[in-house]
Amino acid sequence: MSYEPLHSASFSARLAVHLRLPRILLACALLGVFGLPSSAGAEVISPDAGLHVRLDAVAVSIYYHPTARGYQVVITAGAEDPAGLVRFVATLVPGQDAVLSVPRGAGQPALELRLRRVGDQVELLRPVS
Repeated sequence: MSYEPLHSASFSARLAVHLRLPRILLACALLGVFGLPSSAGAEVISPDAGLHVRLDAVAVSIYYHPTARGYQVVITAGAEDPAGLVRFVATLVPGQDAVLSVPRGAGQPALELRLRRVGDQVELLRPVS
C-alpha cells in the first residue's frame, strides 16, 4: 500500500487553485461594481428622434446622429427664457461618455445626466436624486 504525502505537488496545485478562486470572484465583483459601469437603468436614445428630460427647472433636449467620426450628440438645455438656452455638442465613439451637470442650491449636489456610447447606441443615465 502506498500513501501519497499530504503535501504532494498535485495536492498543492489543487489547493492553490482552490484558494485563488475566492480572490478571483472578489475581483470580478469589484470590477462589476466599480470598474465597469452597468447599463441597468439606462434609457436608450434613438437617433434623430431624441429624448426630452426635466432637471428641476431646466428642460433638456437630447438627440444624436451618426457621422463619419462618431455619433454627434446635441444637448440643448435651459429654463423658460429662450435667451438662456445652452447647447452642448459632443462626438462620441464606442466607450466614450459625456456628462451634463446642472448646479443646484448651496450644499446640494449637482444633477447630472450621463450619456454613454455603447456599441451602436447612446444610453442616458438619469440622476438618482
